[in-house]
Amino acid sequence: MSEANTALGDTPLVYLASGSPRRRAILEELGISYSLLAVDVDEIAGGTAYATVEENARRKLLAGLVVARVAHAGTEEEKTRPGWPRHEGAIVVAADTVLEAQGRLLGKPGDEAIAEQYLRILSGGTAIAHSAVAVAAAGAGEGCLATETAEVHFKTLSHEVIRWYLSTGEPMGRAGAFGIGQLGEVLTESVDGCYSCVSGLPKTALISALSRVAGEQLPPWLRSVPSGLTGTRAQLHSLAIDLP
Repeated sequence: MSEANTALGDTPLVYLASGSPRRRAILEELGISYSLLAVDVDEIAGGTAYATVEENARRKLLAGLVVARVAHAGTEEEKTRPGWPRHEGAIVVAADTVLEAQGRLLGKPGDEAIAEQYLRILSGGTAIAHSAVAVAAAGAGEGCLATETAEVHFKTLSHEVIRWYLSTGEPMGRAGAFGIGQLGEVLTESVDGCYSCVSGLPKTALISALSRVAGEQLPPWLRSVPSGLTGTRAQLHSLAIDLP
């Protein structure tokens, strides 16, 4: 499944290795033309928050780059499939997010009982959203990995509120059983840091990483990002790309 959000002709594309509607929306908010790449990776769920999101973002990026590489070696029939990467130098973007609360990493709940447990942990407290963005050009030996954090302060969630939120189905498949980009926002009191970091694709980290590895794939206003934009919450470092 994949589609471009604008008609781009021969312009190289940014490819998002994610099925998240919120991540798609964030790229659109930034004016970044993209297509989707479906990737299937085994995510880790342990270690420190930073190690978890960085490793998961790296795995998704490598899986996306493999798809992009295979695309250029595929048959003509394969290359006509929707979303097939058609441009040399395509940029692949991948991301991962977890919430950390009460010393625990809250990933995607496996069932409703775990989702309810997570929401009880979040109730009346503060959680740290840790997000990582991994970016690289197809065929490059090095990319960029950026991390960002934000603190989310939650209202005290009654049993009735938790059961109502569970009934919406929104907590499933979301880090911490909570989606701030939709109904989940009403569970919060405030956010310290970038809202998009909690949504799963932090804009500061994304823009900074893209500016290091991308060029004509981006709109002009994103090609040269001032160093001061990174601030204190986003951290960038190089990422070696070693595909099998």
